[in-house]
Amino acid sequence: MDVVTLVLQALVVVLVLNILACLIRVARGPSPRDRVTGVVLAGTTGAASLAVLSVTGHLPSLRDAALVLVALALVLTVTMVTAGTR
Repeated sequence: MDVVTLVLQALVVVLVLNILACLIRVARGPSPRDRVTGVVLAGTTGAASLAVLSVTGHLPSLRDAALVLVALALVLTVTMVTAGTR
């Protein structure tokens, strides 16, 4: 195993721990805005972990899944911002 693969795998572990921290914030968040922020952060962090896994595993389909997660996070963010301004 080369050093780059080892560093990328460690990065995936850190990103998964970040996702778990975000999900704890979603479960315990004091306000709906905190919960939505946690979901958006978990989605974009999940997309980052999928992108790294696509490089380490040589699976380009994971990049497509990462793009879908980012698009869903964008839609959720725009929906919550427009709903909050009314």
